[in-house]
Amino acid sequence: MKKQSSLTALKRQEKRLGYVFASPWLIGLFVFGAFPMLASFYLSFTSYNMVGVPRFIGITNYRILLFNDNLFWPSLWNTLYHVFLSVPLGLVVGISLALLLNTKIRGIGFYRTLFYLPNVVSVVALSLLWLWLFQPSFGIINQVLDPVYRLLNMEPLGWYRDASLSKLTLILMGLWTAGGSMIIYLAQMQDIPTELYEAASIDGANSIQQTAKITLPLMTPSIFFNFIMGIIGGFQVFTIAYIMTGGGPSRSTYYFAYYLFDKMIQDNNMGSASAMAWILLLITLVLTMLALSLNRFVFYLGEQK
Repeated sequence: MKKQSSLTALKRQEKRLGYVFASPWLIGLFVFGAFPMLASFYLSFTSYNMVGVPRFIGITNYRILLFNDNLFWPSLWNTLYHVFLSVPLGLVVGISLALLLNTKIRGIGFYRTLFYLPNVVSVVALSLLWLWLFQPSFGIINQVLDPVYRLLNMEPLGWYRDASLSKLTLILMGLWTAGGSMIIYLAQMQDIPTELYEAASIDGANSIQQTAKITLPLMTPSIFFNFIMGIIGGFQVFTIAYIMTGGGPSRSTYYFAYYLFDKMIQDNNMGSASAMAWILLLITLVLTMLALSLNRFVFYLGEQK
């Protein structure tokens, strides 16, 4: 009995110590996470210009945004277009790079580092770089494509200056950072038991068949993870549009987060901006939950289904 009580006391002490060691993170979560979220939820029901006292107005901010705001739905459409096109393209490029770099050749570490390098560069620096590369008049991309333009007898593409191509331009620029997902895919691929490939080779399977029947199915956990993270990150697109296009031309790259920024900074309308933030959270949550339903197609090695 005495031994049992001492064990109970030890567990209580460990529990208290656990909270002590976790307290910096818990305090940070409450001060910089939970409290601002609760504050923004309250402010979304108020009229607040960040100077005076918030005035409670109920659901007026939500009603105005959904039914009387000319920029709300276009900005949301721009964001959805970006998400539904950039996420699949990012998956394809990331997986393709991982398959190409999952080889044992001399200097492979250099190439892996080279493809991952853009992920450690500032987004601002990358945006300025691609602003120059996509420049319609003297940009390198149009100079490289000039023989094609001459062959097809067509004018050089306007890229980010063309309203019909501006969103696609920013999506193509975003593929430059596919090396981040590539590293995750590589880690998953190198965790696949070599015995599976050896057995497949004995059965006569070639490299393409091994990729389709072994590699890709066993990569589904990392593919699923990057798919979810791509959706969440896609709805937060802002910096590249702010620097490269300023939301133009003709507001074709005026994304939801950009509009939220203008509501808060340009219009000093914190109440409406907070309402937009919670609408964005709800949309992201719904799409993420729908994406999580695809978990049944994910194959976890060693799991019995």
